[in-house]
Amino acid sequence: MAEPEDPESDPRWDAVRAAARRRVPTPPGLVDRVLRAVARGRRTAVDVPGGTGRLRVTEGVVDRLARTIAAERAPDGVLVSAVAVEDGVVQVLVSVRFGVVADEAAETLRRALTAELSRQLGAATIVNVHVVDVHREAN
Repeated sequence: MAEPEDPESDPRWDAVRAAARRRVPTPPGLVDRVLRAVARGRRTAVDVPGGTGRLRVTEGVVDRLARTIAAERAPDGVLVSAVAVEDGVVQVLVSVRFGVVADEAAETLRRALTAELSRQLGAATIVNVHVVDVHREAN
């Protein structure tokens, strides 16, 4: 059996390396918002209407549910790095395998996660998926 070619020898990696050398600024306030979300932990993220009243679902529950769904629904070549709930919005950080169309994969995951969270919680949920890294296929 022939040795598989090292994907990093593919000339298309030059574009990835060039992009990796450029400094990408952290969006203003992102670190503070994530730290606040972690510190809050138990704040109410979603009020779910019901026949006999409302159910208040904490950010921790939405976070755990979103992590589980994201891991199950991530398209091939997409790895979920982190999930956080910030002011009722689910923020998902992902890594995509080299060769995967990043914006299409992120949108596919965002739609699937939004639909399933809305179905399970009975309330609309806003989801943002951010591609933060590119990886090569594991050996």
